[in-house]
Formats: sequence, structure tokens, C-alpha cells
Amino acid sequence: MKIERRVKIGYVGVAFGTYYADEHDQYGRAIRGLEALAGEFGFDLVAIDSGVPDMDTAMEVAARLKDEQIDFLLLQTAACASGELLEPLAEVAPRLGIWATPEPVLEGSIQLHSLVSASHYASIIRRHLSEKKIPYKWFFGHIDEPDTDRRLRVTIRALQGIKTMASARIGWIGGISPGFYNMNFDEDRLKDRFGVTIGTHSISEVVDLARAIDAQSAQSMVRTATDLATEVTAGSLGMDRNARVYLALGQLIKDEGYDALAVQCWPTFQEEYHMAPCMAYSLLGSEDGFAVSCEGDVPGAVTMLLMNSMSQIHGSSTLLDLTALDQASDAALFWHCGVTPRHFGGDNGIRWVDHVTLGRKSDVTYGVSGDLRFAPQKTTIAYAGDDFTEMFIATADVVETGNAGFEGTRGWFSNFRLSGEPINLDDLVNTAVVQGHEHHFAVAQGDLSSELAEVAAWLGMRTTRPVPMKDYLQIDGLNA
Repeated sequence: MKIERRVKIGYVGVAFGTYYADEHDQYGRAIRGLEALAGEFGFDLVAIDSGVPDMDTAMEVAARLKDEQIDFLLLQTAACASGELLEPLAEVAPRLGIWATPEPVLEGSIQLHSLVSASHYASIIRRHLSEKKIPYKWFFGHIDEPDTDRRLRVTIRALQGIKTMASARIGWIGGISPGFYNMNFDEDRLKDRFGVTIGTHSISEVVDLARAIDAQSAQSMVRTATDLATEVTAGSLGMDRNARVYLALGQLIKDEGYDALAVQCWPTFQEEYHMAPCMAYSLLGSEDGFAVSCEGDVPGAVTMLLMNSMSQIHGSSTLLDLTALDQASDAALFWHCGVTPRHFGGDNGIRWVDHVTLGRKSDVTYGVSGDLRFAPQKTTIAYAGDDFTEMFIATADVVETGNAGFEGTRGWFSNFRLSGEPINLDDLVNTAVVQGHEHHFAVAQGDLSSELAEVAAWLGMRTTRPVPMKDYLQIDGLNA
């Protein structure tokens, strides 16, 4: 049985009785808005429906909230409040939101004095409680106002991502492909940072499961895959074996309770089963919304799962190489052999073909990979690298350049932003190469850059900073 992963958010408001939090419905307005968000996002809300005016009440409320084991506490300075109320409430949850609201009138008798108390509380955390290293995000505005709503939604999605990862299991099958040492990782650091655990399997185990699939089930899956494609030129043997591997991996996922897979795709599948499993991975992403990173890339699978858990778009993210540059179009080709889920192509459709690189200099063919051109769209490019101490976060638009790109699953990307700031193509590539970034990139549909940045901040990860390209030798940490 899967572990319940609903985020639990707490709410409490503090205020001196001499101010007007009750009269301006501060608590009711906040709770009604949070209840609406809870219904939309599927989190549990634990709300205190009356204000906290003094230390005795703060201690009582803190005990109640701590028993609920909430993931995030929204502490609203519903009106001016004593600084001493902060400490017991700040210990309720591992993450804190400090929330101020605007003044209802801007002249005459002050009604709330909310902003000053939020600033007061932030200062206490940074100066008086610094040794406790309490992470907090501040908000200003009513819950039904656009800026507040947008920033809260980012936080909710980030918390959902963190919650998913904290109990996630990733199946690592076959290890990494030969020579890909830059994707080695430390399991203990992965568990310490995200909570993710790893289960290991051999390719032989998957092949044995695939061979045991009955012929009727395999042929039914071949028909389904054929119907999903615009064209099939791959041989029947590759289609049958990919259908079997798809079903075998699905069985392994169910039996082991995995949330994502990192699977070596070459050379062992070719040696043991005479096939390329790209179609199976692509179908798991498109039809099941399940993240499968190829070439045994566990950090890639971690990043894909994280983005999937925060995305509201159906289907999984994908894993790509930065393969070629079109300077005239100010675009970079992100490509892989054929593993991307078909929804990245929009109406372009996916073709099932024999593998586009394996065996091409001989009479041997290995099936099946996807041939897919991405549709124009906004994307997020990310990678939890450097043993999970750094998050690469970029956004880009898939554009038409007039070049089809290499056979496989691919798109031309332009209009890059790195860590929220515009970056030109040369500087983007220079940043990746000078800093020795792992050569894979996880790519999701839509813009998840704010959510990823917030996850990185809550988890104590740094984000990749640009290294502008220069004509001289650049050594990261020295003169880059």
C-alpha cells in the first residue's frame, strides 16, 4: 500500500486584542481562502479559527498544532502582536510562512499594524533565533488577491513536491551506462536531502519478467502502441519485446512500489534481449505519467519525479542531451534517442522506428525508439546535480527554426532564463561546461522554475548561477 502523501498545512493568526483583527474578519477570510485552495490542490488544512493574543494561548495552540504533524505553518500577523508569541509557534512545523495583510484604511486610527509585526517576527528569526535556522517565506496581501494567491500556489506545489520525494522509492535497473561516471551519486546524500530510497535490479531480472509475459498481453500492447503512433517502421520483433518490457516494468513498479525508474538502456538490453527499450520508457511516460530516466541516471530520475509531482500537466517529464547549436536561430537542440513521451509533440505525432544510433553501422537493427519533433511550448529544464547540493533551473521556449533536428525525440529551445534571469545561448552552454554540469537535463512542460527554486531553498540547495563566456580560460571558483 502506498504511503499517504497529502501535504498538511496549518494556519494560525496572532493579534493584540486592542487592534481590529476580528472586526475585519482576518481569521475567517484567511480560512475560507485556504479551504478553497485545499479543495483545489488536495492538501489537508488544520486551521485555528480564533486569534492568539497571549503567551498562554500560544503555548496551547502550538501543542495542538504540533500533534497534527503539519508540514507548513502559515502564521498570520492578523494584527499587531507580541514578539514572544513567535517562538512556540515557529517550532510547530519544519517550514514557516509569515503572513501580513494590508491596512484596511490609510488614515485615521491604525487598524491592524500587520506588516510591522511580520517584519518584527522575521527579524527575531534571523537575529534572536538564528541558531535554530528556521526557514520562512513571507507573504503580504489578502488570500484572494492575485499576488498572494500566486505566491501561495508556488509554495503549495513546492511542498507537494517535497512531500512526494520524502517517501519516494526509485528503482535503479542495470546501473549506469558504461563511462557515464559523471552521473554517479551518493545514496546517503540523496536520502538526507530528499528522503528518496533506491532499490536495485539487474537487466536480467527485467528480461526474465518480459519473457514471461503471455503472448496475448504482449500483442494487445503492440496494437495499443501502434494505434498511438502516426507511423511504425520498426520491426515486429522490436515492437513485441518493447511491449513486453513495458509490461514487465509496470509489474516491477507495482510489486516494489516504485515512484520512478532509472534504467540502463544500453548495452545490456542489446546483449541480453536484442532490443532497444526506448518505446517502453516513452509509453510509461505518456500513458502512465511515470518518470523513467534512461542510461541509468538516478539524479535525472529524481529531478523528473520532482517536476512531475508539482506539475498539473498530464504525462511525465523527459530526459535530454544538449546536442547542437543553431547560432543563426539563437536556439539549442535538446535531443535523445527516442524516449520522450508523445505529448511533447502535440499534434506532430510520434513514429516508432528502429533505434536511430545503435547498430546503424552494421546489418543489426535494434527496436524500438521514438521519432518525435516537439511542438512549440514553454518548458522547464532542471537537474538535481552535484550529489544533490545544487539545482540547475532554467526555462526556455520550444521554437521552430526551419531545421527538423536529428532523428529521435527532440526540440529546438530558445529564449532561455537561468535561475529566473535571461541568459544568452553562449553563456548558457559556457555555464554548463565550465561548471562541469552533468550532461543530462530533465525537461518538463510548462514553467516550474519558481516551484523548483522554492524546493531548493527549503532543502538548503544552491541554484546554478550563470558564468558569462569569456575569451580566456575560466576555472569555476577561481576566475569564472
